[in-house]
Amino acid sequence: MSHQQTAKVGASIIFVNEQGQLLLMKRSKHCFTFPNHWGLVGGFIEPGETPQEGAIREAKEEIGVDIEIIKFVGRYYNTPHTNYKNTIALPHYAKIVSGTPHTAQPEECSDVKWFTPEDIREMDLAYDHKQILEDEGLI
Repeated sequence: MSHQQTAKVGASIIFVNEQGQLLLMKRSKHCFTFPNHWGLVGGFIEPGETPQEGAIREAKEEIGVDIEIIKFVGRYYNTPHTNYKNTIALPHYAKIVSGTPHTAQPEECSDVKWFTPEDIREMDLAYDHKQILEDEGLI
């Protein structure tokens, strides 16, 4: 019997401020995939969590904020250029309800910053985050 890798399921979070800027985090140089790349806040969902619960937890862990999920926006399969063969990304729009974004988990996140859509168009983002933002008409 061949061993098949279980799919990794992650929740990505899209934050848009009143100026139309998007919040990205810079992945730490210690990250297994996409070290030193900017991308959406988020991460893999833990056993027993819903995607929304995973997104809420990841926002608190990585950037120290409490969030409210606004809406689910789609599914992305088999993310290119990762060390995992089977990945599923579940992006959500969310708003910050308390806290100020900061690097709360430096081993995973080395910086947090708001970017204009124009800036992001020129960036090489982690995973399929750029495709998600393009599909949503945000960049």
